[in-house]
Amino acid sequence: MALGGVDLEGMGMGHGLGGVLGGRQVEDERRRKLEDVISILSVSKGRLSAAGVERLAQRLGLEIMWQDNMRDGSKTLIIAGPAHLALDIDFMSDVVQKVALSFPDSPDIVTRHTEKAGNILLEDLKIGPEESTLTKSLNRFAANLERLAALDKLSGNPGLNCHEAIAGIYENLEKLHEWEVQKVKADSDMAKKDHEFVQRAVMCTRSGKPVMHSRDRLGLSLDYWQNKRMITRKRLKHEEEKTWSLLVECAPLPSLTVFPPLRVSQEWISQKIVRDTAANDIFAEALQPQLDWQEPDSTVVPAKADAMGGVEGSKEKVLDVIFMAKFDPPLIVPYSMAMTIYNSTNAPFDMYQTSRFDGLMFPHSGDLVDSNASRTINSQTTIQIPEREGREGQTRIHKNTLLIDKIGYGRTLTELPFSHPQQLVAMLPSLRKYAFLSSLLLKTFGPGLEPTPISAGPQSTILSKSDEFSKFMSNEFKPATTFTKSDLSLDAMLQIDSEKVRLRVIFPMRKEKADLQIQIKLNGAVEIESENVLNKDEGTGKSLKKEDLARALEVCEDLGIWAEFIRFRYSMSILFE
Repeated sequence: MALGGVDLEGMGMGHGLGGVLGGRQVEDERRRKLEDVISILSVSKGRLSAAGVERLAQRLGLEIMWQDNMRDGSKTLIIAGPAHLALDIDFMSDVVQKVALSFPDSPDIVTRHTEKAGNILLEDLKIGPEESTLTKSLNRFAANLERLAALDKLSGNPGLNCHEAIAGIYENLEKLHEWEVQKVKADSDMAKKDHEFVQRAVMCTRSGKPVMHSRDRLGLSLDYWQNKRMITRKRLKHEEEKTWSLLVECAPLPSLTVFPPLRVSQEWISQKIVRDTAANDIFAEALQPQLDWQEPDSTVVPAKADAMGGVEGSKEKVLDVIFMAKFDPPLIVPYSMAMTIYNSTNAPFDMYQTSRFDGLMFPHSGDLVDSNASRTINSQTTIQIPEREGREGQTRIHKNTLLIDKIGYGRTLTELPFSHPQQLVAMLPSLRKYAFLSSLLLKTFGPGLEPTPISAGPQSTILSKSDEFSKFMSNEFKPATTFTKSDLSLDAMLQIDSEKVRLRVIFPMRKEKADLQIQIKLNGAVEIESENVLNKDEGTGKSLKKEDLARALEVCEDLGIWAEFIRFRYSMSILFE
């Protein structure tokens, strides 16, 4: 069943292919099919069964032992790691009845999360309504068990507990998060908001929200961004609740690499959170330097008898384990920003790995690309039109064109070594900036992290640096597609200059053409730099301001919806009187 529809005849298990293809072609086809089989088997962790879980644990280097339960006829698979991991799984005819996770010889900051982690593992092994032991995959359970096993293997040195190191970071980040939530609630504008809304605001504008064992994944996540963060959760579809996180893990120190080792501590930040000199101005733009971060002592372990790990005769040695942050999902940023982030943690940076920013955001189809050429991205989306006069369900097709003129390199952030949680908190405002940009671009101009309702995918065109740029920014520019009367053309130009990210957006409004330039700033904040749609007569009391337009885009996170909102206000004679 794992092989699916792979045709085994072409692998010498039948005669159909041999009579058609020549000897060399047969061998090539057989090799290709064999590679398909190997690919399938390498990705799949197997199906749910007692024997399948046993094989998985053995592949991860864990110790196993079976125990029969005479009382009910079930049997228990006991899985143990080399240091602080113990997992008991009760089976009844290959069906999991119970999961018990424990961390022997671990402090309370680790064991208090055990029940929650065990429940996630049990859900990984439960058979759903439309599943059976023949179809239930072990992939999700395997991913979580691999994380536990990896931490436990790194804890092999006496005196080192990586589970405790991760839990220590969580305790301090959680303390910081709760303190920030209380401070934000004290604000008059936020006092009437529910607790969930305040938590989301803190997560997306302050020091993030640490979560231990969440979203079917074991481990610590520092959530820093959420799509549609300003919309009540009840009004969102499940697929719209995209959360951006840093996954905090441990990793072995690469050979020939100098980097500060991890420290096991619960004292990363002081009890008072902020320095005394900053107590009255805690939410200024320079939030990070005002927090009262601490520098815990180094964690050392006893050296081995042969002293291979350090200086001869030394009784202690420095750890060869580091903290590692993994970006979930991976984040695309400009090359200069990637270098800044790597430098902030003193992590080694490969300066020779270069890719165009637009190529990472919108991968090319495989054709040769002129690195000095401009590029356009064309897409089609369906946008809900604001309701008026009781009408419902009206939509409009948008023909979207994105011009990327200035050549810029980018980097996809996947993982980053760090030595102090302060370094993670410091980079969050910049990460939010590009998380918001990714959502905005992919929602309007192509598939990826965001769904594209009716477009089969973006189509790109390479332009020469000639008159196309001036035509694009003038009223003469028209995308290649011919629009029907009900369609709307939305044109945008992306500019990433140093640390500034700008989008110029143009779309029709009856006889007028809306032309707005926005800048995306730290924490995903939007600033309207220029526009031609606002009513200059402030005496009516109905006019919108630049801040209102910026707020609208921050709320909807969609250029198409934003354009329809502006057109709607225009048609209601609130804009362009």
